[in-house]
Amino acid sequence: MKRLVVLALVGLVMMTAAVTQSQAQTSNGPWVGKRLAIAHITLYDEWCKGVYDEFMTQGKEMGFGEINIQDGNLNAETQQKQVENFIAQKYDMILIDPVSPEGIEKTLDKAKAAGIPVIAFDSNTPWPGLLTHVSWDNAEEGRVMGRYVADYAKKNLGGKIKIGLLEMLDAPHTAIRGVEFKKVLEAQLGKSNITYVFEQDFGQTRESANNIVNNNIAKPMDVIWCAVDNAAQGARIALKNNGIEGTKLISSAWGNEPFNELNSNDPNYFMCVGISPYDIVKTSLMSAKAYFQGKASSLSREQNTPLAIIDQNNIGDYMKYVTKK
Repeated sequence: MKRLVVLALVGLVMMTAAVTQSQAQTSNGPWVGKRLAIAHITLYDEWCKGVYDEFMTQGKEMGFGEINIQDGNLNAETQQKQVENFIAQKYDMILIDPVSPEGIEKTLDKAKAAGIPVIAFDSNTPWPGLLTHVSWDNAEEGRVMGRYVADYAKKNLGGKIKIGLLEMLDAPHTAIRGVEFKKVLEAQLGKSNITYVFEQDFGQTRESANNIVNNNIAKPMDVIWCAVDNAAQGARIALKNNGIEGTKLISSAWGNEPFNELNSNDPNYFMCVGISPYDIVKTSLMSAKAYFQGKASSLSREQNTPLAIIDQNNIGDYMKYVTKK
């Protein structure tokens, strides 16, 4: 019995020592205290706000110093000025979700000249000086939604569909979703079996999406495809206010609002493709950490996080991400 007690105590001491050593390594790591400047593309929807929250939470947990997040508000000039301010303030690293992938290149040249490393997340940029780009395959996201809608049409609509598209053309990564969605849908159903009731760029506001759907409300629609969830939420309000329950909404989304709607069997909100803000931020910060550890050469130019199809069949698996108020 005494021998077991002694062994247990030894094990506890060793475990405590390991934890202490790990904490010491974290507190003394070369990334600790580094000041991060984050040029966010916008804070207009729940997913973008989720990214903001994750940077603030995870950055602190990992031991980084000041974390300055600026909202670019989908305005290239605004974001360029923000990055120039970051450079003037001599931040240790800039992480950017570019509003204008090509337009930001000259500004990032200034960051390179000042010795400030740059990581892109979400949107990409062809600027050759990036340490890495952390995102997901936006083209595949469009294809995933195309396959899902085509399958729905085959099973429920006799292989024919009337569809509206709320596109978002301000950024290449959202624009490509619509391009690939249509390619897959047409390949699987045939163009003659698809009626495009409308194809419009909704911009970014719910009000705009709501107005577009209201202007087409008299036309029968089976599905409305939405590039991002603000479009879906605006469309949902229009459908609800007009008492239309048969039209299904699908979008790219993550967060309380779409998850609660799926969980409550909303008559319109049908499916979303989700990308976890936690995963995007975790990979971005781990890449920053690797750079400050002198391991920049280990970073891939592209790092993709997984996509998830979320609908009323599996929403229970995602309700753990809903913030309780």
